[in-house]
Amino acid sequence: MSNGKFRLLEAFRRTFLNTVYQHRNSTLGNKIGRELFEDLLHLRVSPLYSEHVRDLSAVVNIGGKIHTPRAIRRNDSVLGRPPAGAEARALKGTFLVPEGSVAEPRIGCEVKIIAKSQQKQIDRVINDLAGFSGRMKSLSPACINVAIVGVNHESDYEGHEGERSFKHKLKAQEPINVMARLHEQLIDRYDELLVLAFRATNQSPYPFNWVEAKRAELDYGAALTRVGDLYQRRFG
Repeated sequence: MSNGKFRLLEAFRRTFLNTVYQHRNSTLGNKIGRELFEDLLHLRVSPLYSEHVRDLSAVVNIGGKIHTPRAIRRNDSVLGRPPAGAEARALKGTFLVPEGSVAEPRIGCEVKIIAKSQQKQIDRVINDLAGFSGRMKSLSPACINVAIVGVNHESDYEGHEGERSFKHKLKAQEPINVMARLHEQLIDRYDELLVLAFRATNQSPYPFNWVEAKRAELDYGAALTRVGDLYQRRFG
């Protein structure tokens, strides 16, 4: 098994490998989360999901927008039923899951990356993720909620904000403690909570490695299987 088999893991890796990661770039989570829906299709984890994608009755909105009278915060990526009469766009090339407007969410994916200042960020990240889960469930109790959280284990890290850069060192056990808090406070709020441990310096030549590549692949593959089973049961 290799990372190339999973589009989401590959998109996550490319976010750091051979390039500068700008942590304030809000589009990066959208791009990573978008690949979840392609993996669900390509790996055939749910015949019902594949059927809905083919007949354009399930579409993805990469901006996480849902048409509802209630104002909601922008999310990363949401797949669901389109509004009646709305046009869905069947894509060409490597993207096969159609894009369009979503009226009822069926799968929500929120992506977070904790690369630096982890103890300072963790409360905000947990609050954001808890809020996302609550919003999806309030719109559709059957919605399958998925969270992808990357936690950097590389102490020699350089942050970048526009033209500004700064060094950051992790405290002892900081990533381990952060991962434990994520599981402790969010595991009951999500159908699938995937915490990915990685190493990236964000410095030339911009290397990237999974802490345990095999585990990352198996954890993600297992999550895909369970999401597929949930889709069959909840939307059949």
